[in-house]
Amino acid sequence: MSWEEIERLTALVQQLSPKEQLTREQLNHVLVSAHSTMIEGSRVTVQSAFDFLVGDEAKVDKSLPWDGYDMLADHAQALDLALRLANEQRLPTPDLLQELAGAVMRTTGLQTHSILGSTDASRGDFRLDKVSIMGASSFPNAQKVPDLVGQLTRQLSARMLKASTLQEQLHIAFDAHQQLVSIHPFNDGNGRTSRLLMNYVQRYYGQPLTVVFREDKADYFAALEISRQTENLTVFREFMLEQHGKSLKQHLIPPNTAT
Repeated sequence: MSWEEIERLTALVQQLSPKEQLTREQLNHVLVSAHSTMIEGSRVTVQSAFDFLVGDEAKVDKSLPWDGYDMLADHAQALDLALRLANEQRLPTPDLLQELAGAVMRTTGLQTHSILGSTDASRGDFRLDKVSIMGASSFPNAQKVPDLVGQLTRQLSARMLKASTLQEQLHIAFDAHQQLVSIHPFNDGNGRTSRLLMNYVQRYYGQPLTVVFREDKADYFAALEISRQTENLTVFREFMLEQHGKSLKQHLIPPNTAT
């Protein structure tokens, strides 16, 4: 998708009336949480997520595993936290990332014990052990994680203070997403936290949030892996630009017909 089209769609979103903005934003937040958790294995659909998260009383589909609702509730609260921090114009720090990681794993996070020590995912502790994912290249040694996260947040902060164009701002958001996943600093929740970091950067600039869609999961993982292996962000940026454009189009659909 071209930058001209992204700018056109962004302008249309920003031209919605305040009431429409609020309604579409609420739906967008449900989509962000629903798709992010579905990517990680939740079976709670978008409609079920909407029934659970929106309204005076949470509605639960009893045919669905309860752990999916736990993941969804944690993610929705972590997204609220990320957006609040962005609204406060807080710049990223290692503590901020650990706070987001702990929030996204608040209910489902496990403690990990090894000869190297113990970690608690619900606190956002950095991993102490090697981590690997089938089909993915290796991640940095755990001993390097604190320094790598510190370097990442310092670089992000410097870039965020200078970015003025939509393209610069979205590139920072997409890059932050890819770079945090590539460090893989936590025992669990790395994908969700990295997507939240992207959304946090977008809200920092007052931009609409990107949904990474569950149906594009295979292409998403492939773009992440290619970018990590080649140390070239272009492939991931291009994939995420398409996801952002898709998100903007979804944002413009009347709520009663959005899925």
